[in-house]
Amino acid sequence: MPDSPEPSDDSTGKTSPADTPKGYMISLAVVLMGILIVMVFFMNLSGQDATAATAITQHRWSLQSYAASDGTTVPVREGTTVTARFSTDGKVSGSGGCNDYSARYLVKDTLMVVSGITTTKMNCPGNGVMIQESRYYSLLEDTAALRVHNRVLTMYNTAGEPLLVFAAA
Repeated sequence: MPDSPEPSDDSTGKTSPADTPKGYMISLAVVLMGILIVMVFFMNLSGQDATAATAITQHRWSLQSYAASDGTTVPVREGTTVTARFSTDGKVSGSGGCNDYSARYLVKDTLMVVSGITTTKMNCPGNGVMIQESRYYSLLEDTAALRVHNRVLTMYNTAGEPLLVFAAA
């Protein structure tokens, strides 16, 4: 019969709310609201000194602090220097505190993607230097947005949480 409902795979014959058009629309609305909130946050980062893509190429940046795995912000280990230099052709390079690295980056407004990190392979002595360096590379690849203000570069994840904070060197 054309007017009879489709048989359900569920033995009870019930469908979940997500299977209904109304449930689907609610789920879609929630996802779209989340995207809108993230976009509003990143598009309204006030105080940009210049366009982000231009501002990051004007300095060599020295990392001051970074997000630890528990979400707290920690300073760079004493005796290490972590740097980033962004070229106008989409390459970033510097020191991870022990090894040199290079990668590709792309900036559009305040959104940023870093990918393809390659490093030298030295093993550096010192308590925690290699752990800090590994964390730095991971956070660099997790970057989704940036803000440059008063010679400070802050990189954020997709949730808008700060990952890396640099000062112009």
